[in-house]
Amino acid sequence: MKLKFVNLGCKVNLNETEELKRACYEEGYEIVGEEDQADLVIINSCTVTHISDRKSRQKISQAKRDGALVAVMGCYVDIHGEIDADLLIPNAKKDEALEAIKGLLGGVGGPGLTEGFNYDKTRAFLKVQDGCNNFCSYCIIPYARGRSRSYSYERIEAELDRFIEAGFNEIVLTGINLSAYGKDTDSSLGELIKTLSPKLGDRRLRLGSLEVHVIDSQFLEICRGLAGFCPQFHLSLQSGSDGVLKRMNRRYNSQEYKERVELIREYFPEAAITTDIIVGYPEESPEEFQETLEFVKEINFSHVHVFSYSPRAGTVAASKLDHHPQTKKDRSQILRDLVEKQKEDYLDSFIGREVEVLFEEDNSGLSREYIQCYSRDSKENNSIEVLRVLKREGSILLV
Repeated sequence: MKLKFVNLGCKVNLNETEELKRACYEEGYEIVGEEDQADLVIINSCTVTHISDRKSRQKISQAKRDGALVAVMGCYVDIHGEIDADLLIPNAKKDEALEAIKGLLGGVGGPGLTEGFNYDKTRAFLKVQDGCNNFCSYCIIPYARGRSRSYSYERIEAELDRFIEAGFNEIVLTGINLSAYGKDTDSSLGELIKTLSPKLGDRRLRLGSLEVHVIDSQFLEICRGLAGFCPQFHLSLQSGSDGVLKRMNRRYNSQEYKERVELIREYFPEAAITTDIIVGYPEESPEEFQETLEFVKEINFSHVHVFSYSPRAGTVAASKLDHHPQTKKDRSQILRDLVEKQKEDYLDSFIGREVEVLFEEDNSGLSREYIQCYSRDSKENNSIEVLRVLKREGSILLV
């Protein structure tokens, strides 16, 4: 039986997809690529924006047109419920996904495979936490993923052992709200990193999206003590206006955010500071949008994901008067123009200097700062080299 996996959305979804793919492989199912025909298509869905909804629907429809059985799992299932698919797996049942798939296929797989599963990535996404207790006014994810839950050290270390055995040179810690790790278990994200440190050795460790409250001197000292720590901090912002942040229920203000960024730069002067910003939030005034622009200039990010606000049914913000689409489009473009210049300046600062690159495919790879690098010389996938930056071409550094 041939199985095809389609992953949509966040890095947590990617981790879940890869682990289910591995489990199905070990049961004897043949895993095929996204362009190949399959008996069953398994779609790990996303519903964070209306665009995510549309992509989920498109992938489901495409799989049905191709004549395959369709299993849909993840956030789209939890929020939308009635879906034209042969198998629905909500987030709470993802641990039972393999058994559900075997049931759908009548238990038909193949002889269990003892040789190692061939991961098709060079970076491993290690999920350590699920769910979120924040209930930001615009966000549907707590309703889809449930309350925050930290995974046990034993579970995390067992998966880390598999990744190390598979030969990964970079581990990325992920979670729906990674910064909340340990709050329900009398631990913390910093303590987890310290616990994993001996196993990691000099392998690279990258962190997923963080909230400002997790950043303090103790946490940064732990990070700096890791031989392979990647100084890229994706520090969630959403708006540079205190009024908008309050309406979003974000639980910090712009000054607190600025202080955390300054602290990061004390420990890691060349750190990549990246973030997400929502433009056109309900009732965002021209003055509040200008406050966001000024704050972005002050922080000087290395990269910003700009999102136009997308109402999510069932959230507090969905009941508020939305901006005209053209207003959101215009504001998004103004912000994108600003942050693109900041990104170029950040990349230019590396010209003539050395960077450590983990090569992934076609002689391209990522620096510790999450900068896309390319070499004209032949490079082996999953190899790490320290190379001098020759020049910038667009958003890529030539090394």
